[in-house]
Amino acid sequence: MKIRNGFVSNSSSSSFLIINKSNKFQDLIDFVKENEWLLEKFNDAYNHNFTQLEMIESARKNNYVFDPKEEKVLIFGDEHGTTIGHVYDYMLREGGQSENFKWSFVELNR
Repeated sequence: MKIRNGFVSNSSSSSFLIINKSNKFQDLIDFVKENEWLLEKFNDAYNHNFTQLEMIESARKNNYVFDPKEEKVLIFGDEHGTTIGHVYDYMLREGGQSENFKWSFVELNR
């Protein structure tokens, strides 16, 4: 997983705007824990058996901190070889929100 800081090269990764809606610092691990249903939906749809523990460990290795009310564009892709990249590349595309986060697909010119 990468964070977009400028021009993104051509790849099969997808970019997502993730917003911390809360008034406190949050990180990617918080996002994973709060949205466990995304993993469950992915496993059902794509016949995988990734675990929540694998997602949390993957988030820990690729962690980003969100300031209160901060918006970040993050890039997830299955070619990165991470559990979180594999799952979120597919599951965040439709957009959505939870108690502390909101996310949407971002189309970038590549």
